[in-house]
Order: sequence, then C-alpha cells, then structure tokens
Amino acid sequence: MAIKVIVFDFDGTLIDSNRLKYDAYFELFPRDDWHAQTIREVLTKMFEESRFIILEEILRRLNNNAGMDLQKRLRQLADRYNDIVLAGAKTCSEKPGAQLALAALAQQCKLYLSSTTPDAALKEVIRHRNWHGYFVDIFGYPHEKSRTIQHIIGREKVESSQVLVVGDGESDRKSAEENGCPFIQVKESFRFEELDEVLAGL
Repeated sequence: MAIKVIVFDFDGTLIDSNRLKYDAYFELFPRDDWHAQTIREVLTKMFEESRFIILEEILRRLNNNAGMDLQKRLRQLADRYNDIVLAGAKTCSEKPGAQLALAALAQQCKLYLSSTTPDAALKEVIRHRNWHGYFVDIFGYPHEKSRTIQHIIGREKVESSQVLVVGDGESDRKSAEENGCPFIQVKESFRFEELDEVLAGL
C-alpha cells in the first residue's frame, strides 16, 4: 500500500543539530568536573526527552535550586537553553539533501513534523529556514510523538501502513512501532537522495 503521509523528526534528521543541543546544556552551568559529569550522566540516559525534563533532572541531581522555586529556576534555564539552541538551529547545516527531498516529497505526500523541541521555537526555526510551506502541520513539545502520529492517522483518514516515520532516535522508532507504521532511521550514512528508492520498496 503506497505511502500517503510522512512524519519527520527534526533535530538530527533534517538538520545537523544534535551536537548543538547536547553542548548547550553545559553552557548553562559552571564549568567544573562535578557539573559536567552530572550533565553527561543525565544526557546519556535521557537525551531524547524534552529540555524541561532533562533540566529538571539535572537540577534534582545537583540540588541546585536552593533559595529559589524549582519551577522558576527551571523556566530561567529553559529560556537560556532555548536562546542558545534557537540561534544555532536557524543556521546549522541541514542534513545532506534534506530541503530538496522535502520540496519533492511535498508534491507526492502529506508531510508533517514531530519533534521534542518546544512548539513555538520549532515553528520559528522552520519559518526562518523557509520550510513551512512543505508541512501540513508542525508538532513540538508538549505534543508526545506517539499520540501525534495517532492524531495524524485519524486526521488524514489513512491506514497506519500508509504513514512513514523518518527519524534518528529511539523515540521516533518507538512512536512508529506503537502505531504500526513503517520507519526509516536516519543514520550518519543516510542521504535523502535514497528516500525515493526506500519509498518505492515499501
């Protein structure tokens, strides 16, 4: 059955921003071994989670909210993190062939974007890159990926087998599996020029 809808992840899938997002956490805290080790441990376990969940866990482990409401501290850090990542995401390199693939695929399928990046920031980056015309809709945090795909299936009135999920992370694979959708993993060697061949084989 032909693919009618493609749901793309964003960071690490369409743009080469995973390193940027990773490094940004270290810029928020003092540059010493204790902070660095704590941040690395948290990111090793939960890098694909939203920045709010990650920062809350870092603060919990550091006990770094003394004298300040945790949620206030969390919002401050999340705002600083957003500024760093937003500036970088607007200008970092796209994955090879990503924009050309989006332009071509938008003529053949309904394209959606699903990311753990906060909704407003995600849409701002997409507008800055002038990619908004490729997507039917864009879903960032707090939308959960599996539920987003479920929503898209109902909205487009298609079978699960007609919705392809394309992403680089475990959360993308899991969201596809939970909804019975085919999945393509974007690895370092992946090139979007190959997507037409993959689609033809589905």
